[in-house]
Amino acid sequence: MDVSIPEGTRGQALALVLTLSVLAMLWFSCAQPLLDWYAACVDTLAERRALLQRMTLLIGELPALQRESAQAHDPATALLDGATDAIAGAALQSEVQRLATAAGAELSSMETLPAEPRGAYRRIGLRVSTAAPWPVLVGLLQAIEQGPPRMLIDDVQMRAPPVELRNAGMPVSTSFTVMAFRPVTEKQQ
Repeated sequence: MDVSIPEGTRGQALALVLTLSVLAMLWFSCAQPLLDWYAACVDTLAERRALLQRMTLLIGELPALQRESAQAHDPATALLDGATDAIAGAALQSEVQRLATAAGAELSSMETLPAEPRGAYRRIGLRVSTAAPWPVLVGLLQAIEQGPPRMLIDDVQMRAPPVELRNAGMPVSTSFTVMAFRPVTEKQQ
């Protein structure tokens, strides 16, 4: 078997093909993965710089946001007033009635639920029933959730005629629980 290197034009073409093959193999096995890794590192670094810049801006805004939050959520207005559960329950009933009147809803019943201890607080609850058109009901629920004292709505039950038989002004019968908290004094513990 004669193994000789071709000479002339044929040899030059073979050398060029072999050189290009080695260069292509080096490119795809070493250079391209390194370039891809470098590009990924550059992207990660850019993301981290953007995150650092955003966090630096947020740190600068934090004191102002804390002051605004402290002013908006005064703890004194977050709790019910009243030395006893009965007084706090009456205050909650009166506030819910005031919000219902302002929203244009008429309450059909309001039942005081037994107070329950919750750490340093007592949870005062009301079971409220009303029949009001949908926009009025939504306004009432929003007013309850946003008004002082802080009140929570739970166990919402709604009953209405089927959609095809109902018009926009038809009332939706709704019952829900409204809860608020009052602080427990040392005498009551």
